[in-house]
Amino acid sequence: MISVADFQVRFPEFAEVSDDRIQMFLDDTTLIMGSNEGRWLNFYDVAKAYYTAHLLIVAEATEAGDSGSVAPTKHQEVDDVVIKNAIGDISPSAEDMYSTSYGKRYISYRRKCFAGIYGV
Repeated sequence: MISVADFQVRFPEFAEVSDDRIQMFLDDTTLIMGSNEGRWLNFYDVAKAYYTAHLLIVAEATEAGDSGSVAPTKHQEVDDVVIKNAIGDISPSAEDMYSTSYGKRYISYRRKCFAGIYGV
């Protein structure tokens, strides 16, 4: 089980974030990922850390007043407000995860653990 101290060693960029806030998001990821570490092979703690980092970054963006997506912007105009994201058409849940480098890494671990059955 990853602790707040372990999380901050992996991600020193969150050193200024309170331990209580980090723990809250660690708890949130447990609700989403489940607590059965065996399902995640040996990637549970690292996947949980990256998911937590993703949630923290999104929360910081929201706290700073960004109520929209944190996806990279490909094109933006001021008059008549035209914004195009650099991410193609993907499902909203996937778009959320791909909006940060932390979310992308989490998805890579999730895919390794839950690839499913391939037909031949």
